[in-house]
Amino acid sequence: MKAYLATSNPGKIRELKAIFARSALQLVTPRKVSQVVEDAESYTGNAMLKAQAMAAELHARHVAAAVLADDSGLEVDALDGRPAVESARYGGVEIAWPERRAALLSELRGVPPYRRTARFVCVLTLLQPGRDPVSARGEVHGYILEAEAGSGGFGYDPLFFYPPLNRSFAALSEKEKNGVSHRRRAGDALLALLAERG
Repeated sequence: MKAYLATSNPGKIRELKAIFARSALQLVTPRKVSQVVEDAESYTGNAMLKAQAMAAELHARHVAAAVLADDSGLEVDALDGRPAVESARYGGVEIAWPERRAALLSELRGVPPYRRTARFVCVLTLLQPGRDPVSARGEVHGYILEAEAGSGGFGYDPLFFYPPLNRSFAALSEKEKNGVSHRRRAGDALLALLAERG
């Protein structure tokens, strides 16, 4: 099944294409993705907004195809689960990711390691013409470091320590991260749901 990706984030595109590479879902990157106001209160709501916007664009071009959208975020227990759905806008819409990570570290200054538990969450939503939407969620648990570690990944990866591999997400290879990430778990869950409904 051909599915258009409703994202322009190069990191997400790279990971999703790797995760679904051996599946029945053939991911297509559109030339242009319109910016969507992500004002829903849940990952599922925001993923649906993105998927519906891309589906409307395809419909306007008389293209009948499935759409896959991702919404994800970081939830920090010491911050009562924030920044969550606001993860990409935490600290301000206009600031760059290094500043966003610095803002998170500043807010967590003085919080001891055992209280720095956190999780990455991803919801993937697939829209197919004439069928009900399908959404799947994935989570991965770890800790927020006191300083950045690793040079790979994107977003909050340099701050997210993953205990089973004893490294930050930014210190993992792409293959390692794609094998354990929240996006991988959401992808596996989505494929299982699609297999169930046939």
